[in-house]
Amino acid sequence: MVAYKHTHSSPDRHYGWGPDWQDGDIAFLKSAEEFDQAEYETLIKPDYLRWKATKHPVIILEHSKDYRHFLVTTVSAYSSGAENGFLPPWKQPVHRTKSPGDFRSFTGSAKPDEKQQHLQLANGDRFPKIKTSWVYIPNTFVVPSSVLKNFDKAKKRLRMDQTSLKGLLRDMEKRPSFANRWTNEKVLRILGQKSSQTRKEPKFSESRILATSSDDDSVATASTTTDSKPNTPSKPTTTISWAAVARSPPRTPTFAPIASSSSKQSTPGRNLSCHQQANSIQHPHPTTIPKCYA
Repeated sequence: MVAYKHTHSSPDRHYGWGPDWQDGDIAFLKSAEEFDQAEYETLIKPDYLRWKATKHPVIILEHSKDYRHFLVTTVSAYSSGAENGFLPPWKQPVHRTKSPGDFRSFTGSAKPDEKQQHLQLANGDRFPKIKTSWVYIPNTFVVPSSVLKNFDKAKKRLRMDQTSLKGLLRDMEKRPSFANRWTNEKVLRILGQKSSQTRKEPKFSESRILATSSDDDSVATASTTTDSKPNTPSKPTTTISWAAVARSPPRTPTFAPIASSSSKQSTPGRNLSCHQQANSIQHPHPTTIPKCYA
């Protein structure tokens, strides 16, 4: 499945409420408790999408070719509020392992670096939590459109300012992992595709061993073929199947004839018994019969 990068959306285009998401739209990632079994098995169970990331507004960054899957990032208050003096997440002990430079702030929320530009919504709109709206740029997820809903905390559909959205994507592209956002193994499982590591090699229909020789040595080369036919032999060879052998009649053993006394006497065959040899020899005295020994 081919993923499109960010495409410009006309700011004066009207977006109705419904599943017609475009890059830069603000949607709402429904609670994990609302996920069906297939959504839970592909997103939550493999720990690709964290449970706490659900039930948050998200920025739609990119979309698949068929608009059935979207790359999103969450917008969160990170437990900041009036009770803790609107403490930004990079100053909270629970988020101490996160780099402050990986946070981006919307207009009205504290910035980790004063040199950073605030993120902006189109038409000067603001998030309902003006002082506590941050994006953590390592957190991007590919999700199916079925887990996205309208962000009903706003009176209309919010959208990112196009210049601000492009700047956010540039910051995300600086991270090496962002290059694999559509092609890592977990995402391919979500898209219903197989990774190259799990694809099986094609089975070959025939294998041949070709021997090549040289003046110094002989090298055996294995050649594997699929669709090509083996070379036709120059001279056909006659083969006898086992079935033909089984159908042939049994052979009767024959013995070589014994030469008469008038011709040159030949040595009796090895297959003749001692008595057969005695009976086949003509003796001058018939009464004298040679004795056979075991």
